[in-house]
Order: sequence, then C-alpha cells, then structure tokens
Amino acid sequence: MFEYLTLGIFGLAFVFIVIERFDKSLAALLGALLMVIFRILTPEEAIHAIHFETILLLMAMMILVNIASKSGIFEWLNVKIAAFTKGNPLAIFLLFSLLTAVFSAFLDNVTTVILIVPLTIELVRGMGKDPKPYIFAEIIFSNIGGGLTLIGDPPNIIIGGATGFNFLDFVVNLWIPILFVSILTMIVFLLKNWRTIKPISDKLIDLTIANIIIRKVKIKFVKKTIHLDFVIKVILALIATIIGFMLQGYLQLPNYVIAFTAAIILAIVTTKKINIHESFSSVEWTTLLFFAGLFVMVAGIEKTGVLEQLSHLVANSTDNIFILALIVLWVSGVVSMILDNIPFVTVMIPVIAGIQASFGATDVSILWWALSLGACLGGNGTLIGASANVISADIAKKHGVNISFLGYMKFSLPLTFGILLVCSGYLYFATL
Repeated sequence: MFEYLTLGIFGLAFVFIVIERFDKSLAALLGALLMVIFRILTPEEAIHAIHFETILLLMAMMILVNIASKSGIFEWLNVKIAAFTKGNPLAIFLLFSLLTAVFSAFLDNVTTVILIVPLTIELVRGMGKDPKPYIFAEIIFSNIGGGLTLIGDPPNIIIGGATGFNFLDFVVNLWIPILFVSILTMIVFLLKNWRTIKPISDKLIDLTIANIIIRKVKIKFVKKTIHLDFVIKVILALIATIIGFMLQGYLQLPNYVIAFTAAIILAIVTTKKINIHESFSSVEWTTLLFFAGLFVMVAGIEKTGVLEQLSHLVANSTDNIFILALIVLWVSGVVSMILDNIPFVTVMIPVIAGIQASFGATDVSILWWALSLGACLGGNGTLIGASANVISADIAKKHGVNISFLGYMKFSLPLTFGILLVCSGYLYFATL
C-alpha cells in the first residue's frame, strides 16, 4: 500500500507536469506536500531530501549572470556573433551548438544555458526565425558536453568521488562515445530543421533582413553605455568562477560556495553600477521550487526501496560484463528521463562496487562509464530529465518562447534512444 501510494502521488504530479494545466512548480510542490501529509516522509526527511547545493548553485549563477549582463558584455558578444556569422542561420546554429558543448564540459551545463539561451533567442527571433530548434540543440548539447568531464554534470562528480577517477580519466574514456553522439545529434538536427537553419546566401530578401537585424543590433549596442572597468571586473569574475569549478577538488569547497563568492564579490566591486535588489529579484524562484519539490518526491520513491530493488535486479541479472554494462546504460538512461539522476547514481554506486568486488581482478570499469553515459545523456529524453532542460525552458518562457513538455519530447525522445544505441555500440567494442 505504501509503495502504491508513493508511486501514485509521483505519477499524478508527473501527469500534471506533462499536461501543463498549471505551472510545473505547483505540481511538484503539491506532490512533495502530499508525500509529507500522507506520512511517506517526515517533514525533516523532506527537508533533508532537497539538494540545497544544487539549489544554491543555481541561485548563485542566476545572480552572477544578472550582474554580468548589466555590464553589456553579453550584448557585445551578441554583436560579435552576429557579425561573425553574417546572420547566417546555419552558422549561428553550428556556432552556438559547439559553444554550448564546449562550455558545458568546463562549466556545469546549467551555467552554460543560463549564459547562451538568452543570446540565442534575441538574435534568432530578431531575424524572424523560430528559436525553438536552436534552444533544443543547446539543451541536448549541454548535456552531451557535460557528460564528457568530471565537472560537467553532477552524476560524474558523484562517480568520480566514489571511484577516484580524475578529470583526465573521464575525458580519455568518454571522448569516443561523446564524439559519435555529437555527430549523430548534429546530423539529426540538420536533417530535421534544414528549412529553418539552411544558409541564406542565395536568398536576397532573407540576406537583406539578416543584415538589417545585424545593423539594428549594432546600433542598439552603440547606444548602450559600456564601462570598461565594469566589463573587466565581470570577465575576471567569470574566469575566476570557471577556474574555481575546475579546481573544486583541490579547493575542497562546494561549487555553490565558489559561485556565490564570485557573485557577492562582483556585486560589492560593482555596487555603484548595479541595483542589487534587481539582481536578487532576477532569481527564477519557480524553477528552484520545482527542483525542491522534485527532490522530495524522488526521496519518497527512494524510501519505498524501488530504486534499490532495481539496482539489485541489474546486479543479479548476468555475469557477462557487456550485458551488465548494457543494462546499466539503458536502465540509468530511462530512469534519468523521468527521475532526477543524482539519487539513482547514488544508489547504483555501491551496487557496481559490489559487482566489481565479485569479479575480482577482472576490469569492470566499463560499468562506471556506462552509468555515467546513461545518467548524463538519458536526461535529454524529457524536459524534466536534467537541470539544464528545466532552466532552458524557463528562460525561453521568460522571453516569450513556450516550450511544451510534449513538444520537446516528440523530438528528444527518439533522438535520446538513438544516442543510447550509439553508446551501446561503444560498450560492445570497449568490452571486446
């Protein structure tokens, strides 16, 4: 009865999130409250279930990006990108997708989409194009890029901490599947959206419009007062934040402490140029509350033992390393489409460690890479599968671009299954 009630509450909340009759944060918070009201979790357990490190990291980056935006650096970047691409939709698409993947490997993917999605919307929509394909690409490439490195996505951080794998270990073992997944994703996007993003060099009207938009962006930028000292402070703060994330293991400080330190110091040194009340009000509270509610609901499911049973089912299914890796990949990939991947990875770590011990001297490190690929890339499947997905959709909505749950999933779900198939091929050759 306890398990059915818990799964029923989560399922009901999930349905409301999908049909979007009201804001998804309300559905998640209602589900979380029902977990407490029906005594599935105690109030203390519910509070403990919220990953405040994730919430605080998101909050810090929202404040940092808002303060940075006041310097005009993002408008400057917008002008440079517009001028470099000459308003060519294909060039814009390729450039933004590449930047998203690269930035997500060295920043966390949430920070990347906070920086890039608003720029994309302003530039693409100004040209009269639909920004949704561009945003979809940035969501998916942020998760692909984040899956490459130790610091790119939370599951990798957890796996690295449990195994001792370092930054280079992740890159060496994952660059091949990430490369082929990136190629597949790019091909699918180009084929699916060619009419929207194809070059316009042979279309005089579109080319004229693009040049007008670029000129408009430049004029808008010229009218904006740029303070060089402000820009320098912003650049230094952003660089310091990136370096801090990369050296997080040596600093022994949580990422949210690094991000908040950069945000607060930048606010102090630029206090005459910004309104701190506006910066604090820029925090997307509905997004943070959605994550809080989701964390509580997942904790309720975790308490039923369903996730633990699932992990043990994987462990006892076979003694063939390739099949085991395949099961870990697909189970973690599918689960990460609908549940937060952090608790699942946490539950799977002792299971894989136990499998590793039972195989003795046999190298079963491929199971860790299967877990990483499934957890990081499976989140592409739905709009709630990864933090970057949720943040991107909320940023888009704030800029008047509505991305529905089903609208995103119609494109992303088949692509994600294709991505997992590519990873399956990698696992096969890696276990030969």
